[in-house]
Amino acid sequence: MKYKKEIIIFIITIIFILFLKQINVLQIENNLGKPFMLLVLIAVSSIFAIIIQNNIDKNHANKNINYHNIDILKYICAILIIILHLRPFQNYSNNLDLVFNNIITRTCVPIFFLITGYFVGQKEKNNSSYIKEYIKKMIPLYLIWNIIYIPIIIGYVLTNMSTIITYINNINVSLYIVIPLLVVLSPLILLIILLYTGFYYHLWYFPAVMLSLFVLDKWKKKFNIKYLLIISFILLLFGATETYYGVIPLSLKQLLDFYYKLFFTTRNFLFFGLFYITLGYFLGTKKEVYTKYCFEKLVFWIFALIFEAIILHDTDRLNSNILLSCVFVSYYLFICTIYLTNNFKINFNFRGLSKYYYLVHPMIIFICTLFTPFNNLNPYIQIIIIILITHFISSLILKIKNKCL
Repeated sequence: MKYKKEIIIFIITIIFILFLKQINVLQIENNLGKPFMLLVLIAVSSIFAIIIQNNIDKNHANKNINYHNIDILKYICAILIIILHLRPFQNYSNNLDLVFNNIITRTCVPIFFLITGYFVGQKEKNNSSYIKEYIKKMIPLYLIWNIIYIPIIIGYVLTNMSTIITYINNINVSLYIVIPLLVVLSPLILLIILLYTGFYYHLWYFPAVMLSLFVLDKWKKKFNIKYLLIISFILLLFGATETYYGVIPLSLKQLLDFYYKLFFTTRNFLFFGLFYITLGYFLGTKKEVYTKYCFEKLVFWIFALIFEAIILHDTDRLNSNILLSCVFVSYYLFICTIYLTNNFKINFNFRGLSKYYYLVHPMIIFICTLFTPFNNLNPYIQIIIIILITHFISSLILKIKNKCL
């Protein structure tokens, strides 16, 4: 059939629009649920989806892969992570907080992991020892930024000293015992911090990448990578228990509590990073990455992600780091991104800036939130200020780095 693809996209669009009508997103009260508006939405959405999908299919057929889009995607994700960590809408709008904190931003870190794994898989085709070289290159960067964040950690401890003392008092342990114990165990504590979380909350990403690549490198020398993909997905399911904690049976919760009391979170290489790094690497080793109707599948899984986040919003969650719909959103978003035509050539260092946005922004957030006037600002103004300062510092670092090279 000549227009088979267009007909399928049209049918899928109708289903999506009617689904939105059914769950009251499109209502008669907001004029979007009226029959005429539904027909307009179906027509416009169908045309848009067909144009995008045809563009992707054409580039795939011609083997036109646009890696510059990946840099732009990473840059957008870096900005979204800044908003996630700032969390400006927490006391402003519950709906906006839900959208940014529990939906949009939750795909960003999986995307970073997947992209890293993909390019490692690509570059290893020409360099069998690329993983080892990549890890060695990453270690100095990671250690330097841990040192940079030591003053911020000290500042955080000083500003939250009363809370820390209250916590110590609640566990009935004397400061005269805690302090010497910390001194004696400091080498072990330092090693655990560096291998698990980093000195500041965002630095966990680096040991997660390095340890995931280390395990991946050892595994693929002896076993099929597909088995690691399955095993790491099972581990990701365990990691998701901190998000789905409120719907887990009580008997299973009691077992999970042993883990969470000791390790606090599953946001680490084993229960989060390993799967996405392995998935990206697996895609990178293939001759081509593609799937039919990838844009429509992306839209479907975005709706699934929204639905998942709304359902879990009022449940008892330990955190929202891992949403299972993000697996499919990340996968299809990556495919759509690399095959989408981009005729806009902007002289802008998306790749370098996204890297330093991620590294710098928590410091900027911490310093700015120390000032009461900043905390009283409109959340949109807060976002703009943090992004502008982060951009200025990141650009300055890049200029200094380029002059030293």
